[in-house]
Amino acid sequence: MVHLLDRPQTASDLVFVHAVGSAPATSGSQWHLDHRCGAQLLGLPCPEPRNWVVDWLKALEFASGIRKVRAGDCRGYDQVPCYAPEDGVELDPASLALGRPSLVEEAIATRDQLVGDAIPERLQVSIPNALDLAYFASGSVEAAPQWLPALQTMLAGEIAEIDRRWRDQVLLQLESPAILMSYHQTPREAWAELTEQLVAQVASVLAVAPRAAWVLHLCYGDLEHQPVFTPTDLDAPVMFLRALAQRLTALGIEMPIAHIPVAYGDAAPPVDPAYYEVLRQLRESGIRVVAGVVAEHHPEASAMAASLIAEVLGDLLAAVAAACGLGRRTPEDAAASHRLSARIAELLNARVRRPAAA
Repeated sequence: MVHLLDRPQTASDLVFVHAVGSAPATSGSQWHLDHRCGAQLLGLPCPEPRNWVVDWLKALEFASGIRKVRAGDCRGYDQVPCYAPEDGVELDPASLALGRPSLVEEAIATRDQLVGDAIPERLQVSIPNALDLAYFASGSVEAAPQWLPALQTMLAGEIAEIDRRWRDQVLLQLESPAILMSYHQTPREAWAELTEQLVAQVASVLAVAPRAAWVLHLCYGDLEHQPVFTPTDLDAPVMFLRALAQRLTALGIEMPIAHIPVAYGDAAPPVDPAYYEVLRQLRESGIRVVAGVVAEHHPEASAMAASLIAEVLGDLLAAVAAACGLGRRTPEDAAASHRLSARIAELLNARVRRPAAA
């Protein structure tokens, strides 16, 4: 069994494949093993309900002290149900529970039933960021702060339990489309203030389990396999990650491996070398990166984008991946994504891993 996080980084390290999360089938973790195509996986995703966000939002309708503000069937970003606390009611963290410890417990109990070789030592556990849950529940940036304290408390409790019971067996993946969406909705002249707020919120989540193995999954969203917005550069993730690394260093917490989405929806990743030059700034902070470049319908562009990122980051390129989970793809497209990821990792590993060019 192998895992990137369990050994020191050297120039000869492999580029892994990161199975970002959801699978397009009920087989869950086994599906990722069956379709890894010989690649070494960063972690093995814990099975979770494919539409867990939809299920969680629907369950809020029956929580005490909460009223529905808008109905929706979650078939698009403007069709998501949203809620508000009843007047004078303080949100109860227990009523907002995700139930992640139960998912982990079940996955650990059935781990011996997995079939295959090179099974990752760590079970990869999806942890939605509290900020994102606040946006999902409230339906707006303006109303989200009312939900954030209770959601932070709920999430901290679930993370602490997972860390206490299974620390050495799990890779926690903090997932947050809200971070890049916030930058997209904010004028650049206000990015510095926004960065301070976002870093403080994310650091507070990571600090709940400071010795755990973490991956930070940034995302453009993928509801109905469509992004929340179309990115034009990588300035926002770089600015955020550098500031987060600085904050975590001051707290004595190791910086997570960071998944940076490059592809989005059905679009191909950019192949202009200039698009990736800003990633050089991550080298100063020593941030290891998962390149979210794999778009299964654009194999040549995906391979070129991965190569360009490898040229910039050198040994800091830890893995390649799709831009988001595979649960909203067809089984055929999801399998193609894993095949392409494995092929790109194989091509990168065939090269001599040298430090990035200055």
